[in-house]
Amino acid sequence: MRKENLEIAKNLNFIFCSHPLNKKSVDEEYLEEYQAAGLDHTCALFSYEDLENGKLSLYGEDIEGLTIYRGWMMSPHMYELFYNLLQKKGIQLINSPKEYAKYHLLPGWYRDFEGLTPFSVWNESRDIGDALELTEGLEGAFIVKDYVKSRKHEWYDACFIKDISDREETFRVINNFLNRQGENFEGGVVLRKLESLKSIGNHKDSGMPICKEYRVFVFKGEILISDNYWSENEEVNISEDEYIWIESIASKIESNFVTIDLARKTDGSLIIMEMGDGQVSGLQQIDAYEFYRTFQNQGK
Repeated sequence: MRKENLEIAKNLNFIFCSHPLNKKSVDEEYLEEYQAAGLDHTCALFSYEDLENGKLSLYGEDIEGLTIYRGWMMSPHMYELFYNLLQKKGIQLINSPKEYAKYHLLPGWYRDFEGLTPFSVWNESRDIGDALELTEGLEGAFIVKDYVKSRKHEWYDACFIKDISDREETFRVINNFLNRQGENFEGGVVLRKLESLKSIGNHKDSGMPICKEYRVFVFKGEILISDNYWSENEEVNISEDEYIWIESIASKIESNFVTIDLARKTDGSLIIMEMGDGQVSGLQQIDAYEFYRTFQNQGK
């Protein structure tokens, strides 16, 4: 990590969601991260539930200055409210609302990396008729999602379309997705071409096919840490040349803290599957203590 970035990283604060039933305790889903971050950084809590009602309620240690949020996803509108309310308290979230929206929503980053990520089309509607119009002229297998999330754990019912020219099957899958996504639907319908990826089996619960995939955290244009997305306790099989390629991608990112999810194609090359705001991206297989040590330049 560059010296100037290391100095910034060492002095970061972190803010986590509090427990919904005990606002002075961290949400149990983030307990390990909170404990790991607290070894070297000042950590505060806030009530996600109060923020949903337009109120900022802070708990834990007093913080000011540059801060990373670690917690549940927020809509861009909610994040902007959070950002502005914290700023009034002298707390500066690492990503601006514009930066958050750009990498939280697929249309924000897709054009910058077109050709390095699966071909995609989208609209700004949740109407099934509008979604079917997107399929015109498309061929082959696709997945359906919104601007943020798919329902990949309902792979065969609400995600995977084997042949998008099969209008009946396409209607069934997209309609299921729209109905089941409900109030969690964000932005519009996205159709992403299914790439031929290196398989490592199927998900034990949903049966969803899983591939060789990696999650890379990027801090201020540099790789912070990377690990396997699905496989636990396995070496990260990324070559030096591939890391150089990832760094070239990282250098083009217009945000301070982002995740890149990469998948291994059957031909051995890597492809960008998703990008996301690093504050609301899970650690997957990355150890929490290892993750927070990297901000002190002590990690792998």
